[in-house]
Amino acid sequence: METLTVTLQNEHARRLLEDLQLMGVLTMQEAYPNRALPPEQRTFNAVSVDTRGFKFNREEANER
Repeated sequence: METLTVTLQNEHARRLLEDLQLMGVLTMQEAYPNRALPPEQRTFNAVSVDTRGFKFNREEANER
């Protein structure tokens, strides 16, 4: 048995591989189920909000 990674260029290639799978020649499985990114490609970009000049009025907030 051998494992290969294949990049499909079009839908015709996918259909061809699915036909081979139906014949029992090969087994296909998605590398990343649910289209999730692998951990090394996940990123988090922090959000920064400028609060200079903002004044919090506790009394006004309590009225709401």
